[in-house]
Amino acid sequence: MSNCETKVLSALKKGMRVTRKTAIQRGWCENLTATISDLRSKGYPIDTVTAKLPEGGSYTRYRLNQAAAS
Repeated sequence: MSNCETKVLSALKKGMRVTRKTAIQRGWCENLTATISDLRSKGYPIDTVTAKLPEGGSYTRYRLNQAAAS
């Protein structure tokens, strides 16, 4: 498992909702989408949530599906 995957997975296991912006700001990884894809391929149940911004845009955040992970 890469360092990037380890950092993102650790945050998800702590209940954090991870966004691309968060991953970049904290120095976890530049390509969060690829990292999430890799973690999913390893069997981690990660949910995708698309949220709307008040000014009209949207962003994606990821969270670990705790029910499926148990």
